[in-house]
Amino acid sequence: MRRQLYILTLPCLFCLFCTFCSTLQAQTNPGSINQEKKKQEIDSIIKAFEGINKFNGTALIHYQNKNIFERSYGWQDAEKKIPNQDKSVYQIASLTKSFTALVIVKLSEEGKLAFKDPISKFIPDYPRGNKITIEHLLTHTSGIYEVLRNKEYFTLLHTGKSIAKSKELSFFKNEPLDFEPGTQFSYTNSGYIVLGVIIEKITGLSYENAVRKIILDPLKMTHTGFNYMDLKSPYKTVPYSYISKTKQEKTQVWNSTLTGPAGQIYSTAEDLYNYYTGLRDYKIVSKEAFKKATTPYMSGYGYGWFIDDLYGKKLINHGGNIEGSTSYFAMLPDEDLCIILLNNITSKKLEKAGNTILAALLGQPYTLPQPKKEVTLSADVLKKYPGDYQLSDDSIIHILYENGQLFMQNNKDPKVRILAEKEDLFFLQEDDTEISFIFKEGEKGVITIKKGLSSKTAERL
Repeated sequence: MRRQLYILTLPCLFCLFCTFCSTLQAQTNPGSINQEKKKQEIDSIIKAFEGINKFNGTALIHYQNKNIFERSYGWQDAEKKIPNQDKSVYQIASLTKSFTALVIVKLSEEGKLAFKDPISKFIPDYPRGNKITIEHLLTHTSGIYEVLRNKEYFTLLHTGKSIAKSKELSFFKNEPLDFEPGTQFSYTNSGYIVLGVIIEKITGLSYENAVRKIILDPLKMTHTGFNYMDLKSPYKTVPYSYISKTKQEKTQVWNSTLTGPAGQIYSTAEDLYNYYTGLRDYKIVSKEAFKKATTPYMSGYGYGWFIDDLYGKKLINHGGNIEGSTSYFAMLPDEDLCIILLNNITSKKLEKAGNTILAALLGQPYTLPQPKKEVTLSADVLKKYPGDYQLSDDSIIHILYENGQLFMQNNKDPKVRILAEKEDLFFLQEDDTEISFIFKEGEKGVITIKKGLSSKTAERL
């Protein structure tokens, strides 16, 4: 009997032993369970943004000596059914500015320039160049005219035509300053284009080769480059202005000879992780120099970085947004935390996604985005809006009321139904367009149509 009892209870003892070992393992390594929970939480956050068609790309999160998350979502090429992957290459747009600023900081460390140097020292014929300093350019306090306001420049952005540096400066250098240098903050791509010229003057290299020599080569960023139009890579992402399960709208690559030091770099999540460790470990510039670069000068902007105080911690970050590509790069060096998000869609929600992930990692409350929902408005409200609205190019937007619903028609294009999000704000189904109505007493009614990065205003006739 004893032998039989022993045989019957052996499996039970084995189960008890396994349970004991699992409990002991959990007690001795709670971080592994917590890390898995964090991965699931990050994935849920990104899927929430993907669910509203605002995330299509790659995410890499590094936290406390480990890359705790690296995953890709959506399409690298929707037409060919190629999914995004960890090696996918994306345009990083204005995140380029941090590279440009880092080269300038390095040249300062080498004694080749000073932040207080006037730009006339390097570009003698630049108007009022004796009053605009390198620091003004770095911190967006120069007052220089924003080049994207120039219609010819904006048109050329959508061509592959190579533009000489002298021609590029001509789009803004002779325009009046928006304000006296050093008195205000106004984000401008023009200032970073000028910094690129200064880098070339000092180093004797092209901007691209200077960045490659000073940053990319030392940090082994082998999949990072400058001319996205000419890039030949199986991992090159197709840029989309909008992408969903049922609709994909491609957009054109911007001309890199025009975006230049303000926004021309392309990269991968893993290369940008190398960038983070290079900054964190002071492989390019010293701790003192990096601290100066990440000290806010005006409106929370340093030398190529936004600096925020979030949850009582110093957050150093920059994003980029051009048609068809969006980037977000944030770091808390004291926490050894870095969030890298790269998308091949136009998305104004990527920074929100990054900040939500940051909140989750730091144990802070957050809310997930929800799809837009149509609200019902009374006929009396809807009937305020129909009419013809004229855009600046003289084309006409028709707002129509039919059977209790509003429709929008651009000239003679097919009409599309617009859905109410609230009384004066409407949207299109399966689209990124928002339509705002602004009616003020004694003034003509106005509609603002926003799609991606473009915004158009039309006045009621």
